[in-house]
Amino acid sequence: MAEVKITPKIQCDNCGAVAEKDAHTMMGRSSPEYSKPKLWGSCKIEGGLSIDSYGGKGRLDFTDLCPSCANVAIDAAAVALKSARREDA
Repeated sequence: MAEVKITPKIQCDNCGAVAEKDAHTMMGRSSPEYSKPKLWGSCKIEGGLSIDSYGGKGRLDFTDLCPSCANVAIDAAAVALKSARREDA
């Protein structure tokens, strides 16, 4: 019988892009373990005390972000925080 290898996939929480997870085989194990690709990121931002639920203004929690969305998220956060500090340059 043929051996079937199934590679788990990961999906971006923002844009829906899909990629295969990275396989890591450790000594003594017959099957690999899978993890998020190294270029993928995540974003978790919590505001002050708030009863708002997931995705609301008080909290952002994106566990899996593709490289493009991760870069956009960090750039947007940097711009917003700089604006909050009222810096010109």
